[in-house]
Amino acid sequence: MGAKPTALAGARARLRGAPALLIVCAAVGALSLLLPSAPSYDPWAWIVWGREILWLELDTTGGPSWKPLPVLFTLLFAPLGEIDDAIPPALWLIVARAGAVLAVVMAFRLARRLTGSNGPAGIGAGVLAAAALVLTPQSLRYTAHGNEVPLAIALMLWAVDRHLDGRHRATLVLGFLACLLRPEVFPFLALYSLWAWRMDPDQRPMLIGLAAALPALWLVPEWIGSGNPLDAGRQATSEPSWSLSRVERPWLAVLERMHQVVGWPAEVGSAIALAFAIVRREGAVLALAAAAVLWLALVVAMTEVAFSGNPRYFLPAAVICCVLAGVGAAWLVAAAGRVHVGAGVALASVLALATIPYLDGGQERLARQARLAGDMVELERQLNRAITAAGGPDRVAAAGPPSVNRVLMTQLAWEAEWSMGRLERTPGRAIVFSAPYRRAGWLARIDPSGGGRRRLARVGPWDVLAPLPLRTFSRLPADAPRLSQGKDGWKLPTGPPGGTARAPRAAGPSPR
Repeated sequence: MGAKPTALAGARARLRGAPALLIVCAAVGALSLLLPSAPSYDPWAWIVWGREILWLELDTTGGPSWKPLPVLFTLLFAPLGEIDDAIPPALWLIVARAGAVLAVVMAFRLARRLTGSNGPAGIGAGVLAAAALVLTPQSLRYTAHGNEVPLAIALMLWAVDRHLDGRHRATLVLGFLACLLRPEVFPFLALYSLWAWRMDPDQRPMLIGLAAALPALWLVPEWIGSGNPLDAGRQATSEPSWSLSRVERPWLAVLERMHQVVGWPAEVGSAIALAFAIVRREGAVLALAAAAVLWLALVVAMTEVAFSGNPRYFLPAAVICCVLAGVGAAWLVAAAGRVHVGAGVALASVLALATIPYLDGGQERLARQARLAGDMVELERQLNRAITAAGGPDRVAAAGPPSVNRVLMTQLAWEAEWSMGRLERTPGRAIVFSAPYRRAGWLARIDPSGGGRRRLARVGPWDVLAPLPLRTFSRLPADAPRLSQGKDGWKLPTGPPGGTARAPRAAGPSPR
């Protein structure tokens, strides 16, 4: 009789602590802006779409696939862009990074809870789960650049925690929000909604509302912005050159990538947790293991029908494995400790030593992710300076559709206030920003009908190129060398025949 009041008191304490936890996560997210910070391709697109909705000019024909929840945030932030256009990107980064911090906290809390112990075993499980999440490949880069996956993971783990508290309404809302970030959540949300419809009739009005809102938020904006409510699916199945759907056996490539993302320590720990759960009939652990397997099966099916198999598709299943690995290790050590205290200590020491190579590799991955994130932030800052050197965003926009390396296209759309769709349809007709930096995607395209090009400025790796005036171009001899595009960037003519049309001297970058 005493267990239920204790569990209920714990649930109420967690509910009361939720606002404080969110405030702490938001504060950490805000403090993280003191580090080099910039969104990446997808987040810049969400920021652009938030502004376009505010201006009633939504165009989703370019950029990545549509994501409803990030755009709801960026729509709220868009008016602040009239004060300073740096505010909306900064606010989205705070939200996304707060979500990443919350994901780590929830991984710790859920692993500790599933062990059934608030003592050393539970704390050890939580620490292992949280550390494994942090060391998951690409997690730091996703956090640094404001990707949606860490926030989606936080909402999913929080939904599981609320279900264990018996708070089905909160579970449904959190699952709904996660589904607005990752469409793969939908099958799980649908199954849980059917269960809730049957088990808790009081939830039915809310279930009807969520069932109506979900397709509306996913499909209606796409319908308005592109004329095709299913355009997000078209974007997601565009099959870039690195897509796993292009290999001979996509399903096998998916399994290999899942192994790369999870790592053998988490796989072994998850298997141990599953074995204990089967013997003990631990329903929550069995359900989480089944969810991870079903998620992986869903990614396999998606990749077989032309989805790319991007590493971020695997992270939710990988994080479940991280949580289960912490639980499995804690249960194994506790079982050995019940036989003999020394046996438990010895086993814990062996497990710690066995994971040292994995931890070393994880630290190297973190350092590499931090370095790459810093490189991309610097590249974006240099692009900002290059835009300034070209006369500023207004002048760049007034010259016509600008062009830039593919990965920076969404940032340029924000800076120059052009729609991403139009930038993709009319590449390189006006000012072009091009950098021979392999992580910025292929070089910016130039419209060949635009005639010759002159360099306005050189900022870091960025060449700022503008079309030659028609009258200047017409005076060039037919054999005059012109700016050419090579693997090392744009090459200026050393001196046209007859001394005509010498390229202007590069203007130095000025701070924006």
